[in-house]
Amino acid sequence: MNQHSVALLLLSTPCKYDKPVPQKLYSIALQKSNFETPTKTVTMTTVQYSQYAHLMKDNVDKTKMFLDMDQSKAYADSRPSYTDEMFKTIADYCKETNPDLNLAVDVGCGPGMSTIGFAKYFKKVIGVDVSETQVACAPKDVPNCEFKVGYSDKLPFIKSGTVDLFCSGESFNLMPQKETFAEADRVLKPGGSIAIFGYDVPVADNAEVQACIQKFGIKIFQFYPKETAQLLDRFSNLQLPYPGWIRNDEIKLTMKYTVKQYADFMKSTWALRAYREAHPDEDFLGDLTKELNEALERSGGATDYTVTWNLFLLMAHKPKN
Repeated sequence: MNQHSVALLLLSTPCKYDKPVPQKLYSIALQKSNFETPTKTVTMTTVQYSQYAHLMKDNVDKTKMFLDMDQSKAYADSRPSYTDEMFKTIADYCKETNPDLNLAVDVGCGPGMSTIGFAKYFKKVIGVDVSETQVACAPKDVPNCEFKVGYSDKLPFIKSGTVDLFCSGESFNLMPQKETFAEADRVLKPGGSIAIFGYDVPVADNAEVQACIQKFGIKIFQFYPKETAQLLDRFSNLQLPYPGWIRNDEIKLTMKYTVKQYADFMKSTWALRAYREAHPDEDFLGDLTKELNEALERSGGATDYTVTWNLFLLMAHKPKN
């Protein structure tokens, strides 16, 4: 068995955190035709994807990742919507120490995917994001939601000790975490709560489609900023700043996609934008669209498919004393 075969075997074999696959073999798997999907379709876990972390970029200016309006619009239109189960889980947790849910602050809110979900449970929700285009794409018709351009660790427009929930969805990995926790502690009421949440890699219910998603996902993987590895291992090493914090890994997100909608989902990622800048002559989205259509045709001719993400949720209460 050659090194490439060994690498592909390792990619399709469960991994343990304490025994990472050698980087050289993963490099071989990535470099050989941008990951040649094995004949037998396998679904890589987030643990296996996280083995690529050493190939990710370490020089990405994260404050400039979402400047393009088309990318931000694609994000707003095609990213999965969090479930009410998640919002209720967080709201119920907040009520354990603060029954009056007056104010939630959602940092790294993007176009408000999570911000608007909290509007059902809090009297007011403020979404904050560093990207002007993302904030511009946020909904304007939710009366108790307000969106601002700003930084997670600098919230001068929020008074100290006034916030019931400080949260971040699918973006905390890109923030200065120590400083953001310090700002959260400043604005939170005694008994207020922190929630950090997100989702892992997409898994389609159609094996042919999943093989295609995996192939194209691996192709752009090295263009993600290295901090993406925290999402892939579901923040397993993150410690929240208050004692007795908990996590919930039981909630799932599902979404129906057409081929065009999934192409838009890929268009919303920073990695694809960076990949296309590095490969201007390659029609990545055209190739993805063609292969997804062929995959659907081979598997019965359906026009859409269901994608599932596993959600992770970390929560903590600020002590009252």
